[in-house]
Amino acid sequence: MSGELDTLPKITAIFRDKLELDVLSPETDLLKAGLMDSLTFVDLLVHLEQEFGLTISIENLDVEHVRSLTRIADFVRSQRQIGSGTSPSGCQG
Repeated sequence: MSGELDTLPKITAIFRDKLELDVLSPETDLLKAGLMDSLTFVDLLVHLEQEFGLTISIENLDVEHVRSLTRIADFVRSQRQIGSGTSPSGCQG
């Protein structure tokens, strides 16, 4: 369970420390705020894969998954559950 609880703080740290972006709130729309462009998106994927030990398939990714820090955290949790062989209850992409 602690893995689920620390997902959002880790993602916030990635944005702050690795991408050098300050996001006002976990619910901030990153696209509308102009914080997410194509290069930032690619950098984010690399950092998510490294931090959480994921292999993110583009086929599983939708723009809605990266709209906010909260949605990114939900996506990471769902990918971790898929990777561990458990079914993500109620997660729809």
